[in-house]
Order: sequence, then structure tokens, then C-alpha cells
Amino acid sequence: MKKLVSLLFFIVGLQISLKGDLAAQTPSNEQSIYLQLNKSVFELGEDLWFSATVLNAQSLLPSRQDSSLFVELRSKAENQVVFKEIFEISNGFAEGHIFLADTLKQGEYSLFAFTRNSFSDEVKKAKSILLKSRITPSILVDVNFDNALMTKENSLSPKVKVVRRSGELVKNAKINAEIWNENKRVARVKTTTDSLGIAIPIFSKLKTFENLVLKIDVDSDLGEEQFELPVTLPTNTQRIQFNLMPEGGNLVQGVSSQIAFKAVQQNGTPINIDSAVVIDEKGALVTSFKSRHNGMGSFYFLPLPSKQYSVSIIAPKIDSIFNFPQIYEAGFVLNVSKQTENEVLFAVKKSEGFEGDSLTFRIEQRGQLFYESKIIMSGDGTLVKIPTQSLPRGILKANLSNSAGQILSERLVFVNNQNSLNITYKLNKANYTTKERVDLKLKVTDNQGAPVQTVLGLSVVDEIFKSVFDEDNIVSFFYLSNEIRGQVHNPKSYFSGDLKRDRDNLDLLMLTQGWRSYRWPRILSENLTDSDLKVTVKINPNSVSKKVLKALDQQKIQVVSMFGASILSTDKSGELLISDSMLYWSKGGKMFFKTDQLEGALLNFHTPFDATVKWSWDMLDQQKRIFASTKNWNVLPQIENDVKRLDDFVVEATQDQYGVAGGHARNIIEGKNTDYVCTFDILNCRNHSFGRKPRDGERLYINGVLKTYRAPKEANSTTYFNGYYGIPEVYEPDYDKVPEDRVFTDFRNSLIWRPSILTNENGEATVSFFTSDIRSIFNVHIDAYGDNGQMGALKFDIKVLK
Repeated sequence: MKKLVSLLFFIVGLQISLKGDLAAQTPSNEQSIYLQLNKSVFELGEDLWFSATVLNAQSLLPSRQDSSLFVELRSKAENQVVFKEIFEISNGFAEGHIFLADTLKQGEYSLFAFTRNSFSDEVKKAKSILLKSRITPSILVDVNFDNALMTKENSLSPKVKVVRRSGELVKNAKINAEIWNENKRVARVKTTTDSLGIAIPIFSKLKTFENLVLKIDVDSDLGEEQFELPVTLPTNTQRIQFNLMPEGGNLVQGVSSQIAFKAVQQNGTPINIDSAVVIDEKGALVTSFKSRHNGMGSFYFLPLPSKQYSVSIIAPKIDSIFNFPQIYEAGFVLNVSKQTENEVLFAVKKSEGFEGDSLTFRIEQRGQLFYESKIIMSGDGTLVKIPTQSLPRGILKANLSNSAGQILSERLVFVNNQNSLNITYKLNKANYTTKERVDLKLKVTDNQGAPVQTVLGLSVVDEIFKSVFDEDNIVSFFYLSNEIRGQVHNPKSYFSGDLKRDRDNLDLLMLTQGWRSYRWPRILSENLTDSDLKVTVKINPNSVSKKVLKALDQQKIQVVSMFGASILSTDKSGELLISDSMLYWSKGGKMFFKTDQLEGALLNFHTPFDATVKWSWDMLDQQKRIFASTKNWNVLPQIENDVKRLDDFVVEATQDQYGVAGGHARNIIEGKNTDYVCTFDILNCRNHSFGRKPRDGERLYINGVLKTYRAPKEANSTTYFNGYYGIPEVYEPDYDKVPEDRVFTDFRNSLIWRPSILTNENGEATVSFFTSDIRSIFNVHIDAYGDNGQMGALKFDIKVLK
């Protein structure tokens, strides 16, 4: 009888031809959106600047499907929208600005950006930011939890020490301490610091010690400061989340397989396992293991019949015993036997004597099927060799399924083809003084050293504003975080440039966090009922006759902006779609909508913001919406223009799109009748800027056609909708051109924000800016997207010493 430990394999010649074996694919309209911010920690009253890279989620090439980017800023604690506007997308790229008013509350906020084609939960990612009243507090707190836990009384008593920034103790400071669990306050204690600046609040009758957050408000002679930090219990008493994940999904008796594991603390941060053992039902040692990266690791294991296994963690000391996942008596196992830069070798194993069903082996990436074949089993298993040189970079999913299409086993592999952009930089000085000119030269090349024309996003920020979140750069977002559910700890660390270390760490992540979680979204945008911008006419049935209720078809809606006015018609459902061009011509302003003398008519807006209820966000009350407003004004001049349908929306013909000269739009919005007639009886003649007032009922030339003029009448109410949000210029002083400005204090903590620097044909760009009066180390962040779809990122520091 063969030893179960040694399995023989027959290598099947499956050298994949990515051209000949591709299944018919339907390209996805799904989009992925990466946000780069000028920083992620802000003081109230500052400006948030962002850029958005909108790519097709499968090809990772710029998507030109949408021209509108919908952006929401939502407070995490209150789950309330504090900002929502629409920004213009140009060829897959967008820029934006949000003013963070000092009326906002301190705390964590989430910035969401989406289009009509990016609604799937799987590819929806938020950017976290932190708002604080002041980044450099006048006092500091040190909290010690080492002796804080009293299990019998279910109480927690942390030691809080309050000091000035100079280190001097703060006596008699009033302390308001609160314990929160999942955004709900569970305990509150008020106390005062003693002569040593120490206070020990005692929280009793706690129901849990997991996922707790301590919030401290300190009121002293130096003012009031707020602090927030997770409750970290002593190592020998803490509880952790520890999971064992067999490679491919299942353990089978008599088949050797790799088992991955992941350990995290209750707050989700990784915890390293320095020593752990696998024991059987009799307590006998089977094997030992430890973590290799971010609390993750793996070990090989051979399950034997009639055995039960468990894990005991020795260091750090954890009292819990963790049971093994189910071990099947017979079946298949899918393992990666070997991975190199050029290929992945998959091993399909089966238990002895198990015949099972015919198997299908598939290779997918970002929802595209790259290969599919029947598996020919021989002996105890089969090897499948997959060349990876020509595969796109990113997560590769291999799975085995039976004749019924049921997936039996799945394995994720990261294909880390080094096709990223290389960014190099050169500064004109090693160190800088305050208000000094910085000349930064950048060069972008591919892996062969050839220059690449690139769009660069650049930010230079004081390191005191360093992010408190696990942030992505453009590479880690599109290739990793965007395709895996849950939070990836320090995602940028998986693309350090050390090929072997990155490959090993990425494989651990695929075995653990990606384990049975990665599913490409199949939801198409057309399944969302509120995915388009539209205005709907509704009638109040209590205020009109039955005859009027039937009159919604082809209703006229008057539309006016600062650039002119038009009359558009609704469809048979009483709906009018708002085009991207209408948003563009109203950029930085508003479009006003009013029904054309229809009794009892109400206008309602439907936007992709409405579809966010799908993500379980609370809807804003209709009266509190940013877009909802009413204003009494006069009826717009009756402008009859030709209407044509373009794709899925209705717009005016180009030459008559707004009908009224832009200079008169402000008066129209303000309710003034600015119509005039020139000496040739032409209404609002473009060749004459003034004339007499027109008379109601007289025959005039209106848009080149002789018609009867009807004077405007008083209207009921008008609703407005914001156009594309306007973007102000970023302030950048130039002390060379205006040296007298040096006398003014310059406390810019963000020295420069340039979201769209273009390199030349040599892959080069030069950027100049000035330091401020802040002496600090400034972090430079650069994201790059090349004209061939390659990506790159770079981070370095600039020192301002005196």
C-alpha cells in the first residue's frame, strides 16, 4: 500500500494558450474608482482636495462611459450626509474640492465616490478621513490598561495621565470619560485628575470587553481637548480572532495540504503568533507553527483517519483552544505546488480510492474567464501548469467544479507581473529653510527603462497630518484592496519592490483574507431603478381635475441657468432626463426647473444618490436634501426649440440649446422680464442689446420664426438642481514674483496639491513650489497612471529645518 504522505502526480500538458482557449466574454460596464486626497487628517475649516481615477473594472483602462462623479461625505458616528455634489469626469479622470466647515463635528468621516456604473458592493470603497478641531493639542493624555480589567465585577478602570506638551502635570483637570461599543455609549464617568495629573475612572457592569473605545474629554485651564482610543487589554487576558483556512477550502483525510491562519485583535489589527502547536484528541503534539507576516502564516498538514485536531497558542498566551475545520473522509483538494515569476503550478489531489465526478478546471481574473478545461485524473492527482507572463497583473482565481457546475474547491493566486511604473525624483537641495523654493524633477519609466507619458498626482503634506488609517496608493487599490472584501492591513506594504517577499506575503493574504471571499460582482447598473438623473412631474390629485391627471405626457418643463434658458418636454411617464451637458453648462451654479402652467404639478428629482439606499444608508428627508429648494419667479419666455433625443437623454439642438442669451439669465432667475424688441421686430435680438418692451399678443420674430408673443405670467414655484460642482484654484504663493508677501505669516501644512501633472515624451516633469513657515518633515505622495494602463506610486520626505 502506498504511503499517504507521498502522492504521485501525472503532469498533464496544459500549456495554456490565452488566445485559443478563451471563452466568449461579455465586457463588463463595471467601474472602479480610486480617490487620491491631498491628505486624510484635517483641521476643521480646511479644504479637502481630491482626484478620482475612473477605470473599467476589468481592463483597468480609463472608462469614458460616464461624465458625472457623485460624491458624498458622511459622518461615521451619526451616519449623516454632510456634503453631496456632482463633479465632472473627463476621459476617466476628475478633480474636486470640499470645504470642511468649522461647524462640522470632530470625528471620522467617509468619502464616497461613484458613477452610474459603479454601484456593486464588491467594488465600492470609501476613503476615510479624520476631522479634528486642532491637530496639535495643548495637552496630551497617556492611558494605561495594564491593570484595568476586573473580570469578576465586569469593570474596567484605566489609568489616565494628563500632561502639558512640555511634560508638566495637569492638576485638577475635569475628565469626562465614556466607553463606546459599536457607535453606542455603554458607560460614562466624570472625575478629576489628582496632584500627579492622574485620574482613574471606573466603569462597572460592562456586558463585554470586546470592541470597546474609550473617549476622553479633558477640560483644564489650557482649554478643552478630546481624545479617542481603542481599549487594549493586557496580553495575558486578551481574546483574539484566530481562523484556520485550508488551502482550496477543504481538508481531506489522507491528503497533505497547506493550512493558512490569521490572527487579529478584537479591534481588527493583526497580532503575531510567536508560538503555537497542533495537538490531537489525546493532547499529543502533531506540529508547531508561528506567524510570518501581519499575524498570518501557514503550515503543511496531513489529516489522518479517526483523528481530531485543535490549536493551542502559547505566545502570546491565549487561554482558548481553537478547533480544526471539518475534515472530509474523501474528496478533492486544490493546492499551489509552486509559483515563480513565470508560472503557477496547481496540484489537484484526491484521496485514495476516491473516483468522484468529472472535474472542470477554470482560471478567471476580474470576472473574465481565461481558461476552462476538463481535468484528466491519473493516479492520485494531476498537475496543471499555468504560464503567467502574458496574464494581466492582479488576483487570479482557480477553481474546480463538478458536472453540475458546483464549485468544489477554490484557490486565489496573485500574479505580480512587474509591469508597474518606476518613478524617480531629484531635488535641488537636500534640506530647505522656510519660504524657500523647491524644484522637484520627476521621471517615469517602465521596467525596461523606457520613458512613459503619465498622469501624476502629487501632494506634499506636513507629517503631523500623517494618516491614521490603512491607506492605499493607486497600485494597491486597483490590484488588491478593490477585489478583496474587508480591510487589508497596510495594503501598500505588499508592493515594496522586493519580489520574493512581496510574492510570499501576497500569497498569505490570498490564502487568508481572500479565502472564499472573492466574488466578482454580477450586478449591472441597469438593474438599479434610480441610477439616472431625471426630473419627474407628479400631480396632486386633490387639487386638479381628472382631465389634468391625464396630461403628463409630453409636458413642457422650463429650464434656466446662468447661461440661458430652454423649454424641454417630458416622456410619456412624465420624466425628463438631465444630461451631462446640462450639468456642464450649469457648472458652479444651479439649473432651475418649472412646469409650464400645469395646475397642481410637483417636480421631484431622482439621482444616483437615491440608489445608495441599496448600501443600507439612511435616506435624507426630502425637505432636507441639498438639491431641494423653491423660489417664486416669473414664467420664462416661451421658447419653442427643436428637441432631439441623444442616447438615453433629451437635450436641445446644439445651436438653440438654451435659447436666451447668457447675459439675461440672471434677471430671469431673479424673476425679472428682460424681453425686448429691436427695430426689426426681433425678440431679444442678438445684434441689438436693447429695444422696446414687447406687447402681449403681438406678432414677433422669435428664434427666426414669426410667432405670437405671450407676456410672462406669475408662476407658482420653481425647484433647482445643482450643476457640476465648481472647483476653486489651490492657493500657491510665489515668493520670487511677489517678494513682499514674505512679511506675511504662512502656515500652510499642505505645500502643494497637483492632481494632474503630465510628463512629456521623455517621461519627465518639473514642479516648483515654496515651503511655508512650518519647520517640519513633509511627506511627498505621488500616484502615477501611464498611457498604457501601467501604474506606479512613490513616497519620500522633504525636510524644512529652519
